[in-house]
Amino acid sequence: MSELTITNAGTTVTQDRPGMGSNNNRLNEMKTKVFSVTPTTTTAACATDDVIFQAKGLVDFMSEKGGTAIIQSITILDDDNEGATMDIVFMDTDGALDATGAAGTPIDAADGAVPEAILGFVTVSNYFDGVAWKVAQKDNIGLAIKSADTTRNIWISAVNRGSAVTYTADDDLKLKIGYIQD
Repeated sequence: MSELTITNAGTTVTQDRPGMGSNNNRLNEMKTKVFSVTPTTTTAACATDDVIFQAKGLVDFMSEKGGTAIIQSITILDDDNEGATMDIVFMDTDGALDATGAAGTPIDAADGAVPEAILGFVTVSNYFDGVAWKVAQKDNIGLAIKSADTTRNIWISAVNRGSAVTYTADDDLKLKIGYIQD
């Protein structure tokens, strides 16, 4: 419930308006969440512009089918100590960024069916060096996304934007995505 204040001819009247939430009330109703995921990382050599992992489903990411969220932060634990700059690509359908469907291959002109599914991307490049591992963090993102009307899921992929890397195990990357869910 919010208040409506009306001043008419010097007289001020305040009324409660049920069903009309203020912007602050609406923000207070939103939920802050953290989604943890370990995508299947390729163990093939990844050159610049190669796909690191393909279309990992984030099951029940949204509160409802066709739901919306605002991506606020991404943290990546790199157990293999590679520290690659990468784009994390958010999609509203299950689809491979590279038409071959394999990770460790480049995105090219044959991959034309994917762009309609892309909700946005975030470049992550700032790493803390833990000597035998690295942690990347990207804050204050503000990327608004929406799942398809038929699902609560979204999908993510990653593309190498740094120098060539080779991950030694398919679970070397662990992501935590901080978001505000409506």
